This record gives sequence, structure tokens and C-alpha cells, in this order.
Amino acid sequence: MHNRWTIAARLSALIILCGILLALAGCGDETRAMDPPRVAEYNKPGTVLLETVWSAKITYPILDINQDALLNYALALFSSEQVTNEDDAYAALLAELLNNPGAYFVPTASNQSQDAETGVFGSGFIITDDGYLISNAHVVKMNDEELKYQLASTALAKQVNTDITDLEGGLGYSLTKEQTDRMSSALISAYSTYLTMGTPKTTTQMYMGVAAPGFGTVLKGMPVETIKVGEPSPGKDVAILKVNGTNLPTVKLGDDTVVKEGDPAIALGYPGVATFNPMIAQSQENIKPSLTVGSVSGRKSMAGGWEVMQVDTSITHGNSGGPLFNKNGEVVGITTFGSGQLNSTTGAWEEVQGFNFAVPTTIVNQFLTEANVHPAEGSLTKMYHEAVDLFDNEHYSAAKDKFKEVQEANNGFPYVQDLIEQSVANINSGKDKSTSPISGALLAVIAVIVVVGGSLAVLFLVIMPNRKKTAAAGVGMGGMPGMMAPSSAPVTPPVAPVTPPVSEPAAAPTAPEPAPVPEPAPVPEPALVPPVSEAAPPAAVEESTAPAPATPGEVLAEHNFCSKCGQQLDPDSQFCSKCGKPV
Repeated sequence: MHNRWTIAARLSALIILCGILLALAGCGDETRAMDPPRVAEYNKPGTVLLETVWSAKITYPILDINQDALLNYALALFSSEQVTNEDDAYAALLAELLNNPGAYFVPTASNQSQDAETGVFGSGFIITDDGYLISNAHVVKMNDEELKYQLASTALAKQVNTDITDLEGGLGYSLTKEQTDRMSSALISAYSTYLTMGTPKTTTQMYMGVAAPGFGTVLKGMPVETIKVGEPSPGKDVAILKVNGTNLPTVKLGDDTVVKEGDPAIALGYPGVATFNPMIAQSQENIKPSLTVGSVSGRKSMAGGWEVMQVDTSITHGNSGGPLFNKNGEVVGITTFGSGQLNSTTGAWEEVQGFNFAVPTTIVNQFLTEANVHPAEGSLTKMYHEAVDLFDNEHYSAAKDKFKEVQEANNGFPYVQDLIEQSVANINSGKDKSTSPISGALLAVIAVIVVVGGSLAVLFLVIMPNRKKTAAAGVGMGGMPGMMAPSSAPVTPPVAPVTPPVSEPAAAPTAPEPAPVPEPAPVPEPALVPPVSEAAPPAAVEESTAPAPATPGEVLAEHNFCSKCGQQLDPDSQFCSKCGKPV
């Protein structure tokens, strides 16, 4: 009975322990699916705003219109009767200037020089807590032709306005808003063709939200070092960057090769139309990443023989370099470029949403390997995620304490102060639930395991004794099942006489003569005779020989037979050598 209870208790404890371990392993699964708000809350701190500024000294000539070329074009129009009046002629000449500025805007001998500066905003994400981050190459790199155009756009805006005013005066014709915009682009293109540029200086800053008590979320710029940069699209548009820091928030890289069409595609970033929209308050508290949600549409091949991921997730200028997440909150791509088309009426390039593209992490990993950079989730980020989980489950007291641990380790960890203040407000409003870190779901799982384990233990205790009784009753003659011995004729094993030990240490004792063999008592047929030194033969035993008397110094025990099968037992045995029953 003692052994049966011990085995049952151990079985029950093992079942419960395995169930708890499995439940804990499931609750700690790092790759569980998350809804988009949870993905955003987990990864906002590690999604950063990048600003790159280029500065250089430029020299450019004052432009003039090649009037001879323009006059020849006008005469050709009249001679071919493509225009028949003055208004149509002005409109045709203006259209020609806008469509072919290089043919009519020519440099004069008058040159001017000035310092020029231009910049872009983009997004990025941190992959190690000591400051390695990823973005697009075009956020930090620009070829000379494009840089000249951007410098002309910012530095020569005043000159371009003067040129348009002079043009309107010469034509005697006021340009519409649309025509003015197109003429500005044409003049900037012409100036960028003729200007010369000194060696440009490039500086990149990373901005991440810094939670300052009493001041909300503000931004702090950190200088960025370029580690490895690819080529802007259609090249492999990847940049590996570095800032100096410790305990920085991180995001986790995932595997894009397992992503299928229709899977969620969740983007975080700093689109300019939302981040710097003139209609919203221009405060640093509004400079935070925006969440957009869509799905994977497919993959497309690039000119270099590699593939990009196509998504219908909305992205625009400013999203470049930002993370694209899967349903588990892992980065599977870098949001890189969108689609557009030329407006045939205005000539302007217009974005077409729903057809956007991301550089997959497969390509990112190539750059990381070449740069010997190894992504790793920061320990402080793990703690922050635990705090977010507690907060979302309304365990505000525990969440507040956990957020404070994060803040003590890094008082610049983004959004933590805001979440501490929200936790306190919810506690004061009586919304705080149990602060136990074990979720209600886990407690329910453990309860079920305890009930099931206990039930199994009870069944074990009830069924096993009955099985043993049945087994004992079902053993017939010769130990074969099926023939049952009469219950009215119990079998008594022969007992050999016990000879007391002889105490003569100096000489070897002489064994006494064997005792005469007694006649066994009549046994009703069929009767099971327990074996003495070997298994009983299949037929009933007519007579039995008593065992030899014990040698001096040895005492035969009365209970040296197995109560289940009758096998003779060794004095030191703990289990029957035949049937395995505990002694």
C-alpha cells in the first residue's frame, strides 16, 4: 500500500510539473502573434527619426532665355498653322519652356557663389543596445546630380522667384499657380545643370523620444556614424549606421523567407505628411512614429537579380528606412519606395498608394554579415516588453514598478515616463487589477492540470489494487491463466524444521542428517503447490520433499516465498526475481 501511494504521488507531481512547465513555455513564447497596437507599443522606442544634412559652397551663373531659339520655335508654329492667334502662341511657347528647359535657359557670364544646405528626413530602427541601427541608403547618401538639384532647390529659391517675375514681365503674361510651380522646377533643373559644387559635408543625426519627467516626450539628437552603405534604389538600398549609446531600445529582426502573400505587413515610421503637417501643433510631443497596417502582396525582381517585397501598407516620404513588421513584431523588411505616375495634364509626379516596396531582411543580413554586426535584443528592451504586457493586462502597479526599473537603468528610454504617469493615473482611478505576474489564463491552465493530474492519481489508486486481485484469482494450474483454484482449499507451503546454530568457531560444523520427509497432508484436486526452488510443473504435485535443514549459523525465515507467484526468495532480495513484485 505504501509503495502504491508513493508511485501515485510521484505520478501526480510529475504530471502537474510537466503541465506547468509547458504552460510557462507557451506563455513565454517570443514568436506569438500580436495585434498591430501591441507591435507598435513594443517597437516605438526602437524606431527612430533620422535627419541628414548636406552643406557645400555652390557657384552658379545667372540664367537667361535663348530668345533666338524660342523665336524660331514660334515661327515654326505659325508656319505650320499650329497656332493662329497670339494667346495660343504664348501658351505654346510657355509649354515648350516647361517641357524642354535645357534648350532655352542658357548661362550668362555673370556668376554668383553662396553657401548652400539641404537635408532629408527618414526613419530607422536600432538592432543592438549599443547603438547599431538600420535605414535606407538614400536617407544618408545622395549622388552628385541629385545633390546639386536639392541644393539649388533650397539655396536658389529667391533667385528662381526673381527669374519668374522677369519672365512674366517679358511675356506680358501672368502664370497660373500650376504654371508657376512647373516653371520653378524647370529653372531649378537648369541651374543644377550649370552650377559647380565644392566638397559637400554630410552630417546625420538620430532622434529618439526621451521621456523627461514633467516635460513629456521630447527629442534628443545623437550623431550618426556610417558603417556600410549600399546604393539608393534601384540598388540595394541599405545602410548600417552606429550611434554611441548603452541600454538603447532595440527591435528584433525576423525571417522574410517565411512570409507569405496575405500575411500582415505593419509599418512604423515618420512620414512627413503626418510628422510635420502644418495643420497639427508643431511640438516635439507630436514627433512620434506613425503606425500603418496592410498585407504582403507579393515579390518583385529588381534589376540586380534580387527581390523586393510588395505590400499595400501605406508609406510615403519620411517612411524610408523604417521597419516593416510581421505578425510577431519582427522586422522582415525596410520600407523603401512607393509607386507613382506622371500626371499628363500637370506634368507632376503623383504617388499611387497601395503598391509599395520593402527591402527584405535577407538583403539586410548580407550587409550585417559584411559589417560584422550581430543583431541582439537588449535586456532593457525585454524588461520594457514585460512592463508593456503588465500595463495592457491592467496590472498597473506591477507595470509602474517595472517601468521605473527601466527608467533607472536608462533615464532616456523613450515613452517610459509617459507610461509611468498613465499607470499612476489608472491606479488612482481604481482600475488596477491583481499585480501577480501570472496571467489569469495561466492560472486557469494550472488549475485544469491539477484537476486532471489528481483524477489520474485517484484512478491509479483505485484500479491497480483491483487489477492485482484479478490477476491473482485468474492463475490456474501450472501458473497458466484461465483455470481457477478452489477458494475453499488454501495452499499451505511446507515448513522445514529449523536447526539452531552450533557455536564452534574453531572447527567447521558438520551438517546433521537430513530429516525424514514428512507425508504431505491430502490436498483437494486440483491444488496449486507453491514451488520451493523452481517453478511448479504443470501437473499437480503428489508429494513434496522438505528442504534440507539449515547449516549451522543459518536460520531459515518462515516467509521466504513470493506471495504472488510462490518463487523462493533470496534473503537480501527486495523484489521477486520471477514476477518483480516488491517484497
